[in-house]
Amino acid sequence: MRAAWLAKTDLITGVVREFPELQGIMGNYYALHDGEATEVAEAIEEHYLPAHSGGALPKTDIGALLSLADKIDNIAAFFSIGLIPTGSEDPFALRRQALGIIAILFTKGYEITLEELVRKALDNLRDAKTPDETKAKILQFFEARIENILLERGYASDIIQSVISFSTGIRFKGYAGAPRSG
Repeated sequence: MRAAWLAKTDLITGVVREFPELQGIMGNYYALHDGEATEVAEAIEEHYLPAHSGGALPKTDIGALLSLADKIDNIAAFFSIGLIPTGSEDPFALRRQALGIIAILFTKGYEITLEELVRKALDNLRDAKTPDETKAKILQFFEARIENILLERGYASDIIQSVISFSTGIRFKGYAGAPRSG
C-alpha cells in the first residue's frame, strides 16, 4: 500500500519534469533518501516497467502488482471516457500498457484473469457510464494483443482463432510461452 501511495510522487519533481525517462528511477532514490523500505522504493521504480515492448519486467511481486494496477487503471479510465486507440493513433500508449500487462501475467503466472482485472478496474471508476460495454471493448482490445503475441510466437492462426474468445478468461499460471511443435 505504501508503494501505491508514493508511486507517482516523483512526477512533480524538477528532475523528472526535465528528464521524464527518469520517472520511477528518481522515485526509488527519493524513497530511499526519505527512509522508505527497500521493497517500497523498488516497487516505485518497477511499476513503470516494462518501458517498451520486450523491455525489462518488474522483478518483485510488489512492483509487478503495482504495475498491473497502474496499467489496468489507465486503460479502464481512458476507455471509459471514449479515448480508445484507433489505427496507428495511441497517444496515451495504451497498447504498450496492455502488452506490459500481458507480459507480466505470462511471466509471473498470477492466478487472475484479464476479465477479473478489467472488472475490478471498472468497479473503481464510479463515473463509468457503460461499464459492461466498456469492459467488452477493453477485453476485445486485449484479445487483439494476445492474438498478435501468439502469432509472433509461432502458434498457428487457426488454433489461435479457435480459442481466442476464451483468452480473457485464461488464468496465466503455468503458461510456458512456447509454441506447439509440429
